[in-house]
Amino acid sequence: MAAPCVFADDAYLIAAFPGVVVLTPETWLVTVLAAQVGTYKVLLGAAQYPSIADADSTVTTIADGLVTALGASLLAAVSPTGDDALLVSQVVLGMPLALTVEGPAVDTIEATLVSGGDNNVTQRAFWLERAKCGLPPCCVFTSCIADFTLMHAALAAHLLFVFGNLSGTGGSASNFQSMILGPATLNKGVSAWSGNPADAQLDTTGPGQLYLLLRSRYVLPIFCV
Repeated sequence: MAAPCVFADDAYLIAAFPGVVVLTPETWLVTVLAAQVGTYKVLLGAAQYPSIADADSTVTTIADGLVTALGASLLAAVSPTGDDALLVSQVVLGMPLALTVEGPAVDTIEATLVSGGDNNVTQRAFWLERAKCGLPPCCVFTSCIADFTLMHAALAAHLLFVFGNLSGTGGSASNFQSMILGPATLNKGVSAWSGNPADAQLDTTGPGQLYLLLRSRYVLPIFCV
């Protein structure tokens, strides 16, 4: 018995087409909840920014120490807010800040994402669901069942690029024939799939082209059982 076809999920979609994720600059609120002897840390990925507390430390001095430590980061800007907290704002786009915090004990420090980050989770889920209706039947994929999953991700990515209103941090597509950019002129080549308007539209993005390439490997019957 052939293995069942598996639809792509969000993690698969992002792994195959990272450009579908729309990232906006993150702002985090880091709050020192209690003063205890030990090390308080803000971590940006693998980079650690510590503030060491002794018996005389207060939540204010610990927070000030974190502000000073984070001043060495090239990924984020930091500023104090209130007596016990600091704001950490992303300045370099391209990947999440991956901000986490550690304290000498539980409930001594916390971090809350105030704004920014991955901003199109809902749109990705919407187009992953809609793309399911544009796939050939599972029984076609007898030689390579994994092509079904990749085709699903490719079609969802194509729909996101064309209709998902992605920002400059994600992908986009335009069905142009000619474009002038300063002294340069770009003329679009003729689509290899121009015999079918729907296929020609798929040919406007990289994921759409991959979908067409994968589909061309199979003879699609009217129905199969």
